[in-house]
Amino acid sequence: MKNKIAIASAFLAASSFSMGEIVVNDFLSFEGFVDSSYSTNQTDIEGVTESDNSFQVDQVEISWLFNFDVVTAQVDLEYEDGDDGIVEQAFVNYALSNGDVATAGRYASMLGFEAFEPTGLYQYSTAYDFGAILGDDLGALVATASVSEYSQGVKYTSTTDTTFFGISVQDQAFGSDSDRLGGDVDGDSSFGVEVAGSMDLGNGFTVFAGAAFEDAESGDNQLINAYVTYETGAWLFAAEINISEYEDVAIVGIPGADDVDGLTWLLMANYAYSDVASVTGRISSINYESSDVELDLLKYTIAHNYAFTDNLALITEVSFDDGDIDVDGLGSIDGDNLGFAVELLFTF
Repeated sequence: MKNKIAIASAFLAASSFSMGEIVVNDFLSFEGFVDSSYSTNQTDIEGVTESDNSFQVDQVEISWLFNFDVVTAQVDLEYEDGDDGIVEQAFVNYALSNGDVATAGRYASMLGFEAFEPTGLYQYSTAYDFGAILGDDLGALVATASVSEYSQGVKYTSTTDTTFFGISVQDQAFGSDSDRLGGDVDGDSSFGVEVAGSMDLGNGFTVFAGAAFEDAESGDNQLINAYVTYETGAWLFAAEINISEYEDVAIVGIPGADDVDGLTWLLMANYAYSDVASVTGRISSINYESSDVELDLLKYTIAHNYAFTDNLALITEVSFDDGDIDVDGLGSIDGDNLGFAVELLFTF
């Protein structure tokens, strides 16, 4: 659902930025993108300043699309910086009737306002990425204690002109490739469930609500996600909130395991001031609490998007992260990060 909203956004519609399918024959087509960027970060933790610069190809993805009437399939092959290449998605759809679809394989989560791919984002960075301040260990906590972007399972969705409903039974609901955490939030689970629904209320308003639940050996993990969008003319506004609970999470450097409560939110406004350009402002926050650790961080982001052609766009971004990390026995640690990025995005 979030990808539909992103594609229909003022910027993407106004700039005609597209991922047009390249048709091989009646049964096979493909599309994809190449995402490259330059970024720099200046981080200050308790008066100690560090700088980091990076120029790289962040991601290359090719999606193979198969169409056999009521049966369709998709296979996404991806290269991401630091990985040798993976199959990001591989699933089969069976069209039932009246917009109902059954899906099996590896597919994307239905939850979250922001898309998982750069082609669906309004900025270079994502709202809840605070890796520069948090470092490896606590950064792994935040990355792991969030909905898995892709999982394997079976899914049922029903779509009309104004509504969407979906339910998925899958191998996990939370996780990442990080091995820095104990417990089962890192992906080891009996099963996971996602439920999601949205409704177009008219007059530019769309509401979404969803939840994820994971039954793990160490305990149950769950998240509630809700957001609302409003479009009027060249403006798009969005507000999102996530409330989560995780059981028996172990953090490197802190003995034992503990329950963690999470609250994240974002506010965003996007304005398309011409047929090929837009500007976006966003405020986002994360707060995670356990008996030993509390993270309380804010992120301010301004981004500019310019489409040279239907298939080539330039995104520039300035972001500022600020907050504190309170660890039992070590006290409170204040930090901030000033980031700048230039991204070139080519789609085909």
